[in-house]
Amino acid sequence: MTHHARIGTKHSMAALGTGIALALSLTGCIGGNTEKAPAEESPAAQEQSSAPVETVAANERGGEEVDSAPASTQAPKAAAPADAAKLTKPGTSLKFGEVAYTHSNSGDAGSEEYKEAAYETKVTKIVAGSEADMAEFEDAAKFAGQTPYYVFTDVLLTSLSKPSAGIGDPRITGHLKDGTEAQKLIVFGSMADCESGSFDTDGDDDDFTYVVGSTKTMCNVFLAPAGDAVTTASYDDSSFNYENYKDNQYRKNPIVWGK
Repeated sequence: MTHHARIGTKHSMAALGTGIALALSLTGCIGGNTEKAPAEESPAAQEQSSAPVETVAANERGGEEVDSAPASTQAPKAAAPADAAKLTKPGTSLKFGEVAYTHSNSGDAGSEEYKEAAYETKVTKIVAGSEADMAEFEDAAKFAGQTPYYVFTDVLLTSLSKPSAGIGDPRITGHLKDGTEAQKLIVFGSMADCESGSFDTDGDDDDFTYVVGSTKTMCNVFLAPAGDAVTTASYDDSSFNYENYKDNQYRKNPIVWGK
């Protein structure tokens, strides 16, 4: 399902989409999934906290944030990406705060544009907000009866095959008590209780890149209807482009974090 909303603007951006798709590659025990192949995630500019907040509640996710901080004159050499054998196995169940080894890529394999990254990813907590948190949305009435839940994830960039600041984040999905995928609220800007950061950056021009060894915190917002709650979160490797989409074993057997 998809929602759009905006804080502090004159024109409404709130729009309710159709049906909650259990897409989040969270199939198997965690609900259904779409068969559509994942699109490459492109970087989106991170807005300042003083900017108006626009939201899009959706099961589709955006890409990596690009840090707007000034770049230094020399970019660090990129480390080789992690071996696939080191990745956390599909279907692994973790406690909040435990690390999963994940990866991401962009471009066509074998091309000069191809790049790959590896991460240490951990969902650290899920925090319940209140319906009042969305009161300033232009179309707040469309969120009536729903509670926002803030899913916090720490991501350490452990390797990068070449300088890049345009590669997808690990995609995290929130799930309701019965394991079905919760609606995602995509926020352009920041909510007071749910702010995200970015990796450190270095270099400029073609050498502008995320810094290997830097960490960012992501906060994703998911909605739960009255009487329900977002209790777990998962990762389905959807930001990694496989030669054959069916090769993604995480799609139907994701990594899941819970208490």
